[in-house]
Amino acid sequence: MNPLQPPALAASDEEYVKETSEVISKVRSTITMDKSDPNVAEAVAELRETSNSWVAKYRREKALLGRASFRDMYSALNAVSGHYISFGPTAPIPAKRKARILEEMDTAEKALQRGR
Repeated sequence: MNPLQPPALAASDEEYVKETSEVISKVRSTITMDKSDPNVAEAVAELRETSNSWVAKYRREKALLGRASFRDMYSALNAVSGHYISFGPTAPIPAKRKARILEEMDTAEKALQRGR
């Protein structure tokens, strides 16, 4: 066993937890914005850029693919992106879909806290 491997994994894990927590926060704040807020389109554009970067960075990490936090985040980001791609950046997310996305965010956040 390589003694240098655990710290490298720990640093990578810390980065994953930090970045995933930031994306969760951005998703929550963006999808709960009032549809009349003039900053909605800009916030959605930032969210799409952030989520695309997160997915591009972590979907190739085999160590993360089985994690509950990754699975739930990926699913939620896919739902959010799909909505805004289909309906535009100013279209509000339907209540049922929003509730499911927020539930997945909560589940992902709990899994992150448990190291999953």
